[in-house]
Amino acid sequence: MQNDLSNILIHEITENALTLCSNVRVVWDSIMMKCLIVVSILLLQLTCTNHDTPSCPNFYLEDVDGNPVVLHQLLTQGPVFICTWALWAKMCIKELDALNLYYDELDSMGLQLLAISQDAERNIPDVKPFAESHGWKFRIVLDPDNAVRDSFDIVALPTCFAIDQDGDITFTHIGYTVGDEIMIVDTLRVLYGK
Repeated sequence: MQNDLSNILIHEITENALTLCSNVRVVWDSIMMKCLIVVSILLLQLTCTNHDTPSCPNFYLEDVDGNPVVLHQLLTQGPVFICTWALWAKMCIKELDALNLYYDELDSMGLQLLAISQDAERNIPDVKPFAESHGWKFRIVLDPDNAVRDSFDIVALPTCFAIDQDGDITFTHIGYTVGDEIMIVDTLRVLYGK
């Protein structure tokens, strides 16, 4: 009988110890999670308050007329809206055709509008006449080495994104289906409309 009582007592003590350990673990996890959140917020504040240089990657490209296009230099003049495209990508062409209808409005918001061709060197001679045949008002920029695609981790064409004067990417849109231009322009109105 005493042996059974000892076993029951040992079982109760073990259960209570396990429950206590479990509760301590939950409290410890909660404290660690709160510490992690506080540290993350502090790091975010540090990175957001240091705007001596833009936070996005810079690029040095040329437009179809041979003029230099330097992102960080453009950002000193205002926000930049970039659409990446290629001659072979039908949805890129449809997106630029659709967005071209809103060019004057976007330009009046102070956005600098770039259509950056991701075409290979061998296709560069075709880019300018193709863009002209579509009547695109965007500044057509050449990127045969895919510097923008690599620097901005672009995984699909078309991808368009807006960068504010601090160099922060404020909007990204990947892919295109008919009607997306309305959502893109509405978003840009909210972000940059006057």
